[in-house]
Amino acid sequence: MRRLMPLWIVILVLIVAVIYLPGASKYLRLKRREVELSREIERLKIQIAELKKEEHLLKTDLARLEEVVREELGLIKPGEIVVKVVEEEIPEAAVKETNPT
Repeated sequence: MRRLMPLWIVILVLIVAVIYLPGASKYLRLKRREVELSREIERLKIQIAELKKEEHLLKTDLARLEEVVREELGLIKPGEIVVKVVEEEIPEAAVKETNPT
C-alpha cells in the first residue's frame, strides 16, 4: 500500500498537468496579445488626437491650411515662380578619383 501511494500521487500530478498546462499556455498567449493590443490602442489614441488637432488647425488657421495645400498639392499663387533644386547623384568612381585615400 505504501508503495502505491507515491505512484498515485505521480499519476495524479501528471493528469493535472496534462489538463492544466494547455490552458495555462493559452492564457499566457492571450495575456501577451492583450498587452500588445493595449499598446496599439494607446498608439492609435495618440494618433487620433494628433489628427484631430491637425483638423482643427486646418479649419481655423488659414496660414496652416495654405502651407498644407502648397506642400501636398504643389499649388502656387498667381505670379509666383517655382524653383526646384535637383541634386545630381555622383557615381562612386568619380568620388574615388577626386578623393584618393
